[in-house]
Amino acid sequence: MLIYQRSLGGRQFDYVAVAEYVARLNKVLGPGNWNYEVLKCHVQPEYKDSVIAHVRVTATIDGDTSSKEQYGGAKIKMMKSGGVMDLGNDFKTAVSDAFKKACQGLGIALHLARSEEALTLDAEESYPVPQEQWEVFVGNFRGLDDEKKDLFRKWFSSQGLGEKPHRGMEADGFQKAQVEVIRLSFGAEEVPEEELPEETY
Repeated sequence: MLIYQRSLGGRQFDYVAVAEYVARLNKVLGPGNWNYEVLKCHVQPEYKDSVIAHVRVTATIDGDTSSKEQYGGAKIKMMKSGGVMDLGNDFKTAVSDAFKKACQGLGIALHLARSEEALTLDAEESYPVPQEQWEVFVGNFRGLDDEKKDLFRKWFSSQGLGEKPHRGMEADGFQKAQVEVIRLSFGAEEVPEEELPEETY
């Protein structure tokens, strides 16, 4: 199992990615001898700024079945404007945290205590788009009038990039979306690539 060491907030700490837990389970038990269930995943009603997940991991070893249940959590990330950044990704982070804890209950990576810094790192690494760039993009989009927003939505749908932009999208797709929003904001015309003049040197 690969143990990564990263620096965050001036401190060094170890963590194991979810994929390493899955690989370990597959190697030791076999893909058909374990499974996990998300029993519940919801926004914590008392505070409304955290997601709580309840996960069960079940493993079959030599015909004997053992299950471990654990809870995990994640802070809901907000934009400076006050809107929620990507609630789906926060749910994913909470489920990942609960899954890892349940695996540790089965003896996998038991020596690594899950710290708040490690959880934060997992969440940040799942976002290919940096927060600062995302907030600039959102600000530019909100500056468009309704007609141009509709034009952007139609363009985005035609590109096969998903339902709508989000911080978890691929960086290349996000860069295209950035360019399109800027083009619309300045009222520039889109020139097909085949009509661009050839460069001369």
